[in-house]
Amino acid sequence: MDKIYIRKLRFQEAKEKFLREVEKAFINGIKEIEVIHGIGTYTLRKMVIEEVSKLDYADIDNSNIFFSNPGSLRLLLFPPESHLLNKYIEK
Repeated sequence: MDKIYIRKLRFQEAKEKFLREVEKAFINGIKEIEVIHGIGTYTLRKMVIEEVSKLDYADIDNSNIFFSNPGSLRLLLFPPESHLLNKYIEK
């Protein structure tokens, strides 16, 4: 599973990196990502949850099946089929 590390980053830097990396994963057809945000005050966790709620191609995996790290979130991405995505990227 691909990972996005935003742990120990300042808020704005973490937000920019998260959005950049999640979009890159979507374009590359990746369907699952683990976002490593750390524990602390959960400020970065809350930011990730808020930003994911704005995306129509991603959701937080709340199944918690074999995944119970409190310092990370698992995201599910819903990329289009590769031939359709390539059609948009080429334009």
